Amino acid sequence: MIDPIVISRVRNGVCAVGYLTVPLNKYLRKIRSPFFQVVGTGFLIREATVITNRHVINALMMRQANLGFPSSQFFIQFYAPTNEPQPNLTIRMIRHFSVLSNESLDIGFLEFDIIDETHFHDISPLDIASTFDFHVSDEIAICGYPYGTAMLTKNSKVYRWGPIIQQGYISAVSPFDNVTEPDELLLDIRTAGGMSGAPIFKPSTGEVIGIHHSGREATTAYGLPFTNKTLNNWLEVFDDEQHANGGDQSNSFIPIINSS
Repeated sequence: MIDPIVISRVRNGVCAVGYLTVPLNKYLRKIRSPFFQVVGTGFLIREATVITNRHVINALMMRQANLGFPSSQFFIQFYAPTNEPQPNLTIRMIRHFSVLSNESLDIGFLEFDIIDETHFHDISPLDIASTFDFHVSDEIAICGYPYGTAMLTKNSKVYRWGPIIQQGYISAVSPFDNVTEPDELLLDIRTAGGMSGAPIFKPSTGEVIGIHHSGREATTAYGLPFTNKTLNNWLEVFDDEQHANGGDQSNSFIPIINSS
């Protein structure tokens, strides 16, 4: 069993990455209609930055190319239960996104605006491991959105919100066990499309040790391990790219949405 405090901290920092199939005003009137389509998963790594997979961002762009919706309909959605009868859904329009120039790394970043910080009082960046401190057979957990929107809907209506938590263990490490700097984790955990970009974390502490990126359905999941130092190096590249582009972010701020 994972401590409820750990579950809350991780779950609240995980977001669904996707797009609206209708304009925002129509979605706000009917949030139980599946207008928000989940393509993948991401998680908060600093105040207004989410990490996900390169192929999740590419999938968003492909959906836009095929369906023709505007960039103002790219969104992320956080779920944070409260003591109220209904949970809070915090939805933000994606203001900027980028992928690492190293195509061998399935990593991308999304940024959004925080105008009113009270909307994020239960949502905070996840803790990232400082070292590669894990071994084969260690317990791990993943929090994400397997099958995307399909696992959130029933009878053409949204019947639940929020990610799914699964537990398993590290089956193997690439290129070999006990390597100082591993390049991949093989996990004994069920995997499915939509989980891409989900955090791999230690159930005892909630500390993130990697990001899920692919797998063999219902058998083995794959993840990219990283540390806080690695992440900071990636973010430096991301920030430099933003600065080079002049910080042009044309999408507007979207307020919190309370489910009803």
